Amino acid sequence: MQRKTKADDSSQILYSFFFTQLGVPHIIAGMAKKTKITVKIIASLLQAFDKQLDELHIKRDAFFNSMLLLEIPNLEADLKGRRLSSQAKRYIAGELKRLGTKQVNVSIDHATAKALKAVVTKTNIVRDAFVNRLIMFLRSSDVVLKYLELPQFVNSSSFEGHVEPMPTSPLKAIEAVHSDPLYYLRVAAEERSGSGLYLIDLPVSYTGLACFLEDSQIIGTKEWERAQKETHRLIQELGALEAEAFRKVKGK
Repeated sequence: MQRKTKADDSSQILYSFFFTQLGVPHIIAGMAKKTKITVKIIASLLQAFDKQLDELHIKRDAFFNSMLLLEIPNLEADLKGRRLSSQAKRYIAGELKRLGTKQVNVSIDHATAKALKAVVTKTNIVRDAFVNRLIMFLRSSDVVLKYLELPQFVNSSSFEGHVEPMPTSPLKAIEAVHSDPLYYLRVAAEERSGSGLYLIDLPVSYTGLACFLEDSQIIGTKEWERAQKETHRLIQELGALEAEAFRKVKGK
């Protein structure tokens, strides 16, 4: 067996610097085919998002492409077995429009666009509701986290189980966050509400960011009217039971 020399080590380092594990030059591997998509983002949300990215020297389109590709599988997992009805889709789209959106052209990889189209077709969700929801969670303002009762800081007291530690190395910490940016929020949401980030309830005023709604949650639908009648019936039954219990106690 030949002994490994420092020259061999140097050659391997240089090779890994210029080539991927499959032997494809990095400069070529990064030249994925691009396509432009037009998305409607809440104007105030877009402004705050762009401001944060500019301050962090992050290119929006490249970052957005990576985040979409990472989160589409999590969206699929949350919506497994669910498909949005046509009337729910129209309702969510209308609510999103009422929030005041701005059209934005974003350049993403063909593969990302294909994956996004596939999950939208499969689940019938409002694509831009998912996009806005993703941006909202990427920003995770204190107001949003407080409303959803999600932790603002990563510490052991904020989680029931074990969570991955954060590296102290700044660049490694950035790499860790970039590889799964919503990891801590996802764990917290599942622990606290038993729900994924794409199903957790938002304020009614932000229904336009819903990835799924039952028809019974949409005011005016037959399903909603049936649900209201059932709720009213249960309240009446509960009232009758309480009244009966009160009479028995009073009669003793």
